Amino acid sequence: MRNQAGTLIERKPAYTQLIEFYEKIYTEQERSKKGLILPPFQLQQSGREKEFREGFPLLNRMAIPIDVSSSETLFRTLCEISKEVNEKLQKDITGIEQAIKKEAFDIGDLIRQNSDAVYIETLAIKHGLDQPVLMFLMHMSILPSLSVFVDQIRDSMDTKNWLRGYCPVCGSLPRISALRGKGQRFFLCTFCSFEWQSERLKCPFCENSDHQTLHYLYTDGDEICRVELCEKCKKYIKTIDTRKLSYEPDLHLEDIATIHLDILASEKGFSRPAFSPWGIK
Repeated sequence: MRNQAGTLIERKPAYTQLIEFYEKIYTEQERSKKGLILPPFQLQQSGREKEFREGFPLLNRMAIPIDVSSSETLFRTLCEISKEVNEKLQKDITGIEQAIKKEAFDIGDLIRQNSDAVYIETLAIKHGLDQPVLMFLMHMSILPSLSVFVDQIRDSMDTKNWLRGYCPVCGSLPRISALRGKGQRFFLCTFCSFEWQSERLKCPFCENSDHQTLHYLYTDGDEICRVELCEKCKKYIKTIDTRKLSYEPDLHLEDIATIHLDILASEKGFSRPAFSPWGIK
């Protein structure tokens, strides 16, 4: 992580503050993992093969085990870290902390309802909270649990024939993709961060495979990172060519350090369908 962060700062000094912010978050997430208590998960193969072949993911998001106590502690720590970034974030997080202090909502309940969009939106509107910031803190707080869970089941998951544009574990859309090895394409799940291989020349959002309507763009001097556009559904996804890097990238960090590509795609009329805890649209 430190090697990647340093390299990115050298290549993209404009992202220095964001990268250093992510480093602090990553450090706390790794520390949180050491004390996690998650129930053992046994992958039930019986009766699942047919459903999996038909395109049903392993679980729905609410069924993934979360260490609520550990996530709550991390939530409070991330509040303190995030307030140091800028005045706006300090103001937004102070509002969240005041709401918690007044018992307007409980962090544990927010963690448990992590995939209930209606609950989160209602909570934010009712108490005048910044919804993207609230979702950012919540998602960053549960990522250690999600990561440990994914590590538990990764070797039991046979996804070589999945080749779909949504996560085989939880059904969420991909956040970003990576090219590895001989050019194989891998997606990173927006929610649980599971990685799976899929078809290279195919839109993950509408399954368009017509190369005449699939394009990509990159900024001058940086062919490592590009944005792939689908003219059919007007959606896009960013791709990192890891074969051109000297390190194995943390794709979350690469996503942050390529916000300029999100802006470029947006200016051309394309949208990002997958949620980003960093508020990237």
